[in-house]
Amino acid sequence: MGALLPTLQANHLREGLTDYLATTFALTDPDAQGALSDFVGHPDTGMFKGPYIRLRLPFAPAASGWRRYLDWWPSGFTPYGHQAAAFERLSTKFHARPQPTLVTTGTGSGKTEAFLYPILDHVLRAKAAGVTGMKALILYPMNALANDQAERLARLITEHPELSGVTAGLYTGEQSTGGRTKVTDDGLITDRSLMHAAPPDILLTNYKMLDHLLLHPDRADIWRLSADSLQYVVLDEFHTYDGAQGTDVAMLLRRLGLTVRSHWTDASPVTDDDRARPLGRITPVATSATLGSKAEPTAMLGFAHTVFGEHFNTDAVIGETRLTPTDWLTDRDTALDRLYGPIAPAVVDAAARLDEAAQTAPGNAALTAAVLSELFERAEVFDRHELFDTTDSLDADRRLAPADLRHLTPIEQLHLLKGHPLLRRLLERAVDAISLVDLTDALFDAPATERDTCRTRAAQQCFLDFLFAALSHLRAEIGRAALNVDVHLWIRELSRIDRAVATTTSYRWSDDGVHEDGETMHLPALYCRHCGRSGWGARLAPTGHTLDVTDDAIRADHAAGASRFRALISAPAEALLAATRTDHPVEGLRWFRIDDREITDTPPDPDSTDELEGKVLPVLVLTGENEEENSKNDMCPACGAADGIRFLGSAVATCSVTPASTPTRRRR
Repeated sequence: MGALLPTLQANHLREGLTDYLATTFALTDPDAQGALSDFVGHPDTGMFKGPYIRLRLPFAPAASGWRRYLDWWPSGFTPYGHQAAAFERLSTKFHARPQPTLVTTGTGSGKTEAFLYPILDHVLRAKAAGVTGMKALILYPMNALANDQAERLARLITEHPELSGVTAGLYTGEQSTGGRTKVTDDGLITDRSLMHAAPPDILLTNYKMLDHLLLHPDRADIWRLSADSLQYVVLDEFHTYDGAQGTDVAMLLRRLGLTVRSHWTDASPVTDDDRARPLGRITPVATSATLGSKAEPTAMLGFAHTVFGEHFNTDAVIGETRLTPTDWLTDRDTALDRLYGPIAPAVVDAAARLDEAAQTAPGNAALTAAVLSELFERAEVFDRHELFDTTDSLDADRRLAPADLRHLTPIEQLHLLKGHPLLRRLLERAVDAISLVDLTDALFDAPATERDTCRTRAAQQCFLDFLFAALSHLRAEIGRAALNVDVHLWIRELSRIDRAVATTTSYRWSDDGVHEDGETMHLPALYCRHCGRSGWGARLAPTGHTLDVTDDAIRADHAAGASRFRALISAPAEALLAATRTDHPVEGLRWFRIDDREITDTPPDPDSTDELEGKVLPVLVLTGENEEENSKNDMCPACGAADGIRFLGSAVATCSVTPASTPTRRRR
């Protein structure tokens, strides 16, 4: 299976959810069903927000001087600029104590390497100097993260002979005495008794197990033996340490500092500054992709100071270093320019062709070739004998077929795209997140006539969907030298929907506060899951047939099974039948007088003002001696089936299609 294409997946997700909701809430009234579909899919007030698009340029490589800060790094490794900045701050080659550092770069930016390589470099230097004990303590918020990084560190140590003397341990609730006693391909050291007696150079754990190590007296040797050697404490996923958990971790780190300092001796290599800091000689390091490199640093620095108890200056924040659009676009092979030239696509026709190609293309590569065929034509060839056999003849129609571009390698296709003006315009507008609607407006001219607006705008957005899909495919094939396509589709929870008490069906979100249609009464929307009839939820006043239309009270009464809750089913067909067959009354048919907020059994005068203005609505309600009990049992007034009445809505968690093109669950 090929890589997921996020723009197309976002569309599939939206269509799939819409179809699911249409099936789940299969309202039999066409007007109600149509109004619900329009409500859910409304571009501004519906349940979908986005998709939002962001193009991420590759990370910029470090300048040549980065090597001076480390004595060790993996062979062939070239860091990004932000990694090199972290190396400079965290290296002990020129400084007795590394500088406090916050690495706030994005996903896939090499945050782990930014602190791990300086740590390994320090470990090698310290061991060569005869220093024993733990040198680095790395805390992860979850065991899954710790296990994943433990496997990664084990591979790094075992694959590089120069690291063979480095010891590293994993200390979580999943490990116990009798585990691994050395680093192997299978993982890090896990034998607890060994780590207590001979602390590993690097220890991976979580804050709960750190608390365990600090509390138990029989674990004290791990700190006594590391009092002079412990140089780094790293909090990965730093943003998770907020609220009460952040307070716990802040106090835990201060206990760590007190414990280590309690084992200092007169021979300990500490300064007066070390004695004044809560962590002593230990350098605090934190990483987070969520905090973001473009965020205001003041809040991050204050947060770090609160957790670690140490001042962080503004230089401590390491943000992303990415190529500029110009640098990235000009780094291309121009050899193909003699064969292919960029054209402005006929977007409406191109979108239709690409939509058809998506249904028949054998894979993402074929779809990408189809996109390129809409953006390029055969270039004018002045020396045809050099490029073509003399029997060839140039086609009068210079538009390419997808097969003409399928033989190009992904990197050649990317270089070709870099030369297209449309990609440059995209980068000017989509380096920061932008909605697909706004991006379409910015890139393309408005439709010529108002009549063509919807069709043209839909085609333009469809074309961009496929263009981003092609860029996503090239990213999957080429790697980090290509653009990263972030697509985010936010989906609102479909709950607490109100329906207008009117002859024309419309809906609104109950939780959205002040509404423009404030003069129109709205009540909680409900339906019968058996027959599909729909209407309103209401609550009887303490006396008479007047309705209490307080929204929260209605929902609360239903949740509590209260006797005053009533389902009102819209009944225009029954009202028409009753008017034509007066000798056969319709059971349960009543009239809801909106202004009076009252249910009556007297039909309105057809010529009355209230009737003509839609101020009286026919509804079906439960009647009879068992009215209250049947209401508690959610009996439908239309079909008589028990356990049928439901409020319109479904608790659907919001989703986001991530840069990795994988749907993930998020809460709004």
